[in-house]
Amino acid sequence: MLTELQTAHAWIDLPAGSGDHEVLPRAKVNALPKWRLRRVEQHIAAHFERSISLSELANVAGLSRMHFAAQFRAATGYRPREYLLNHRIEHAKSLLTATSRPLAEIALAVGFSTQAHFSTVFKRISGQTPARWRSAFKSERPDFDTLPQRRPSPDKDSAASVRCADAR
Repeated sequence: MLTELQTAHAWIDLPAGSGDHEVLPRAKVNALPKWRLRRVEQHIAAHFERSISLSELANVAGLSRMHFAAQFRAATGYRPREYLLNHRIEHAKSLLTATSRPLAEIALAVGFSTQAHFSTVFKRISGQTPARWRSAFKSERPDFDTLPQRRPSPDKDSAASVRCADAR
């Protein structure tokens, strides 16, 4: 009696007991043309704060979902979803540095439905949680309020007396 694996090997003409499978070479996929890539990037930049599906991006590029996904990855090195998440995280970093908005508010502003998902993706991409990344950034860059003030100017009275003395 043949096992399922032996039957499968016999069916695809591999010797029974052979654990090695022949790996067929993948077909070369052409990269997404630059004009299509530019349209997709502009669409992502304009709408990253809301849910964007693969079908929507494929429609923007004028391709089927599968052709678009393969060509996008060949052009950028990223899957469309990875690219979108990276774009969201980069925008979140700018909000983390420029504002003191709460993390949950930033998560919603960049297109995540929960702070937990935002934090998980942020940590996977940047290596730190958003809160730690923000505090590390602020500690590297001194706050302008903590910088020493200008040297105190001379008293108004002494300045006025100097001006009066100069006028004489």
